[in-house]
Amino acid sequence: MENFYKTSIGRVKTLKSVSLALLLLLFLSVDVGAAYAQSASAQGTVATGKRRITGTVTDADGAPLVGATVYIQNTNVGTTTNTDGLFVIDVQPKQQITVSYIGYLSQTLPTDGREVFNIKLQSDTDQLEEVVIVGYGKQKRQAMVSSIASVGSRDLMQSSSSNLTSNLAGQLAGLISIQRSAEPGRDDAEFWIRGISTFKGGTNPLVLVDGIPRDINNIEADEIETFSILKDAAATAVYGAEGANGVILVTTKRGTISRPKISFRIEQSIASPQRLPEFVDSWDYLDLANEARANDGLTPSFSAAQIQLYRDRVDNDLYPNTQWIDELVRKAVHSQRYTLNFRGGAENAKYFVSMAYYQSDGVFKENPNGKYDSNFGFERYNLRSNIDLKVSKTTRLSVDLSGQYVHRRTANRSADDIFSFMLHTPSYLFPAIYSDGTLASYEKQADSNNRNPYNMLYNQGYRQEWGVKIQSNIKLEQDLKFITQGLSVRGSVSFDYDGSSATLRDYWPSLYHASGRDAEGNLIFTTTSSGSPEIEDPKFTSTSYLRKIYIEGAINYQRTFNYVHNVGAMILYMQKEQQKNDPVLPYRKQSVVGRVTYSYDNRYFIEGSFGYTGSETFAKKNRFGFFPAVGISYFVSNEKFYPEGLKKVMNNAKIRLSMGRTGNDNTGTDRFLYRATFNTSGHTFNQGIGTSASNGMGAGIYDLRFVNNDIHWEIETKRNVGLDLGFFDNEIELTADYFNNRRKDILLERNTVPGVAGFHAKPWQNYGIVDNWGVDASLNARHDFGKVRVSARGTFTFARNKIIEYDELKQLYDYQRITGTRVNENTLYIAERLYTEDDFIRTQNPNGTYSYELRPGLPTVALQGTLGPGDIKYADLNHDGVIDSNDKKRGVGHPYNPEINYGFGLNVEYKGFYVSAFFQGTGNSSVLLASGNNHFWPFNWYEDKSNYRTLFLDRWTADNPRQDVTMPRLHSHYSHNVNKEPSTWWLRSGNFLRFKNLEIGYNLPKTFLRKIRLDAVRVYMLGNNLCVWDDIEYWDPEQGNRNQGMSYPMSRTFTLGLEVNF
Repeated sequence: MENFYKTSIGRVKTLKSVSLALLLLLFLSVDVGAAYAQSASAQGTVATGKRRITGTVTDADGAPLVGATVYIQNTNVGTTTNTDGLFVIDVQPKQQITVSYIGYLSQTLPTDGREVFNIKLQSDTDQLEEVVIVGYGKQKRQAMVSSIASVGSRDLMQSSSSNLTSNLAGQLAGLISIQRSAEPGRDDAEFWIRGISTFKGGTNPLVLVDGIPRDINNIEADEIETFSILKDAAATAVYGAEGANGVILVTTKRGTISRPKISFRIEQSIASPQRLPEFVDSWDYLDLANEARANDGLTPSFSAAQIQLYRDRVDNDLYPNTQWIDELVRKAVHSQRYTLNFRGGAENAKYFVSMAYYQSDGVFKENPNGKYDSNFGFERYNLRSNIDLKVSKTTRLSVDLSGQYVHRRTANRSADDIFSFMLHTPSYLFPAIYSDGTLASYEKQADSNNRNPYNMLYNQGYRQEWGVKIQSNIKLEQDLKFITQGLSVRGSVSFDYDGSSATLRDYWPSLYHASGRDAEGNLIFTTTSSGSPEIEDPKFTSTSYLRKIYIEGAINYQRTFNYVHNVGAMILYMQKEQQKNDPVLPYRKQSVVGRVTYSYDNRYFIEGSFGYTGSETFAKKNRFGFFPAVGISYFVSNEKFYPEGLKKVMNNAKIRLSMGRTGNDNTGTDRFLYRATFNTSGHTFNQGIGTSASNGMGAGIYDLRFVNNDIHWEIETKRNVGLDLGFFDNEIELTADYFNNRRKDILLERNTVPGVAGFHAKPWQNYGIVDNWGVDASLNARHDFGKVRVSARGTFTFARNKIIEYDELKQLYDYQRITGTRVNENTLYIAERLYTEDDFIRTQNPNGTYSYELRPGLPTVALQGTLGPGDIKYADLNHDGVIDSNDKKRGVGHPYNPEINYGFGLNVEYKGFYVSAFFQGTGNSSVLLASGNNHFWPFNWYEDKSNYRTLFLDRWTADNPRQDVTMPRLHSHYSHNVNKEPSTWWLRSGNFLRFKNLEIGYNLPKTFLRKIRLDAVRVYMLGNNLCVWDDIEYWDPEQGNRNQGMSYPMSRTFTLGLEVNF
């Protein structure tokens, strides 16, 4: 095993070395191209017929841009500006020069008749508004007929998390995002585009990175140029089968025509876990346990003298007060990030190379035994190389390589397990570890629930996980203008490999329980579990790989006639395949995609598109689905009749309409839904031969599902109306959309087919309809008040669904029907109030406690539990005089996942200083804190397998008979606890407003930087998750009811960063 690890580590090192060498080779090959451009420029200075021009290149404020690229169009001849922004170049008659600089919009200028140029480049803060990434291509924003939202990398980088999805919430109109976990490396967010439109199967959008289906969780945000979501049918229909849930397009950075630019960024972060649970002291816990037993008519378990020993703290080994959070969780957690980017090129070769490293410690304290590290650490390496080569005047070649290497180290048990056991391990049983270093445990480890959280973290071994992603894409574009102007073809081939492995090193030392002290004061131990002091050799727990191939070929046409007629067309074929290590049979899908666009005089726009997609899920006659869409837009403000006076106020006004349909074949589980399935483990057939009448012939085979050639695509019809407005020369921009979608023929396993029909398993069928409608909008504003530049932004998304058709039997009562309600709504008892003493006839028991019987006239309670004053009184909805499951109501409150997501931010800049703040929130969400057999309830498994949150000290007692307490009457076990039923008593609003991030920074003056040959230096301080306003308050509201509120905690993080460009 040791040799194996040496070999594995060697392979990893070799992989890193090869990757770095390959990137260096690509970098050098591009630099040769750049050198060639400079050489050509030098040779051209002595060519006949040329004349020399000079000029300066500055930004909008007049500051010189050092290293801006100036080159002659359609040649390899170019130069760069010096430290004063000056350039000199020789040109021939009628030639044009192009001036470009990273972060600014390029300009192309004629040279005839001019000797001196003073060129001001405008910042590209509006560049996203000029060109937008769409399905299988790009479009100018003014020509768009579809609903698309985009955000740049700068906004995505304002997070200390390793996962860029954790910073998406509130950034894009139409995107609803929730982060349920904060564990490093597993802190990816769930997100939906325009809500949820199905109650079955997959709801995740299609994610494409540079046009290739890929995972985005481990992409470094600094690699990203734009992050876009496609929302309506006009935008997503070209993706056919996979466009029903929307599409996310991630575009990574590419090279630019400029001298080599190097950017280095370093971030150091400190995080403090927030809203950690607080538990009562051991002596209070024992008092509460006695109280719970008395409420159930039982005698106390602990005497006053015993409890006093804990309160007096006479011996922490025998009478401990173990606070698990203090013992195991650290108050500050460190993380760090480093990125290094190279960018530049000439007209014939451009490159972008990026390297990044991220590392985060876990929230738990270091292992005190020193044998191994069991903290939940995470580290990641990223490499990316995007190379664009101009092979000839009509041929372009792009070669993209990227990779991620991820390493996790955790305890043997998951973080959720460890936090859960803090919740159901009381503080009075034993210390985390005895004072002499002996490992503590229950007196009897009767079952797997009798465990010490300290030992689970530090004394059960550790796990390691490795993940490697290698991604490649080669794209070739050929201009066919020799056939006709505007015609071109392109093709691309991508190969990706995802591999992962995990190991476990068990460690099971002996555990003990102290029962007292001997005459010399030494602890007397009983061995509760015999083990070994040696850690075991590592063993593999899992290995997996995934290979993906993606092929794409397209013919494109784009041309303008008579300056006013713009015509575009595309026809594309796509095929993708992915193969897992298990099962071996690869997954395949193929599509033919088409799009035609026409615009007249930049006023009227129309676009038609389709996707024709084939899926393995359906039989031959239904295998291919056709998904068309059409969109139109009208640029009202470009009309000649548009009043000039109005144009000074509302300079931009456009209306968009689109309609189409998309499909879905993703059930989240099974493949080949049309095929018959069989069970090969049927009852043994006995032949009756022999004295025992046995002689079995082996297991029988019987059918589970029959052939179903009629099963077909889910279809979602999407309708969208949009409005784009610009005010005061686009200083204020508003985009708003209304959408109304219907998904029908939902793929599901039927619930209402009786077994007598002959099915041994639920058959797959198309059944179900869900409507989904709502609005989303974004608002951007910017204005300069002298030297103070102010900008603001905001987004809003509202998406509501309704189940129109659902596979259910007719309910006894309409209020229990799922049909007509929203997806993932609650079915709850209605809590009217708490019972009072007046509701019962009280009888004293021999042990001094009381038993209670409801008075006549009140509904009887047919639920498990011991009823008394202080328990929840549920509403008798059907008025039959009995509280039972027929009194639960569907559609109480809001769904678990929010219907509303919004964000708003403000940015102020002044003389290099800037302050940026962003808030994010959700609405129309309800969280059921707990229900059923759940350790959320104190003493759920009696007093030796429970803990008690301090927030539950606000409880009902005979001395505190309030109706607004947090916790109703206590019970000693879940079988006595009638309050455990899912009811409105435990329903809380999941709405929240979060102060997501605050960034304060300073850009050093360019006049100073030029002296030390630097382009830009930025120093900044970033704060994340600074404050939350919500109704739950017990834990972070974004985590919902995950793990009974005992999940890996969200943290407040402060980051110090430095970015240097040279």
